[in-house]
Amino acid sequence: MNKKILDVTVAFTFCICLIVTTKIEEKDNAQYIREEIAVTEEKEAVTAGVCNVLSEYSFTTESDEETGIAKKEVIVVTTPSGEETITENDREDENEALEEETYQNRWNISLTAEEIDLLAKIVWLESRGEPQEGQEAIVEVIFNRMVSDKYPDTLYDVLSQKNPVQFCSWKNRESAKPTEKEYQSIANVLNGNTNILRNDTLYFSTEPLTSRLDVMIGGHSFCY
Repeated sequence: MNKKILDVTVAFTFCICLIVTTKIEEKDNAQYIREEIAVTEEKEAVTAGVCNVLSEYSFTTESDEETGIAKKEVIVVTTPSGEETITENDREDENEALEEETYQNRWNISLTAEEIDLLAKIVWLESRGEPQEGQEAIVEVIFNRMVSDKYPDTLYDVLSQKNPVQFCSWKNRESAKPTEKEYQSIANVLNGNTNILRNDTLYFSTEPLTSRLDVMIGGHSFCY
């Protein structure tokens, strides 16, 4: 009888141990599954973040229309500490920002890079053999005309004006070869570093065009 009781007790104890072991394993498995899910979610979040960054700075050769990704030029800049940082250089925005620079001069005139190139051609054709002051005076005449009620208010219209023709050099502008001298003369006037002529001096030529002579510089007479 005692042996049967002992056998039953052993069997019962074994069952209890088996049940406890099963519960522990189930708990461990559940914990493991939760940890795996958390790790997977974290990996997916990191991957999504990396994909977003890569899509922002795509270097693929696929067209923008095919990928739907706006390609942006990236420049690597090395900081004084030696660390490299990536900065975005949007050419289009930069060109728009630099398209027209604001200058300080008495006419409050600003010119685009294209307009400066055009003006340099006319100054070269009109006065390439003149001293720099003579070139600056021609730029002042042109600016005086741009703000005068007697002439158009844009550089292009002043230089290309017809009936009567104001600048005979206009038709030869494509053959002009301006140098640094012409660009410097223009820059000096744009930046307000000159004050050569009266504000109403509107004419220059090798001979005085009116009886009201302002100044003579080199081979040109400037009149108002």
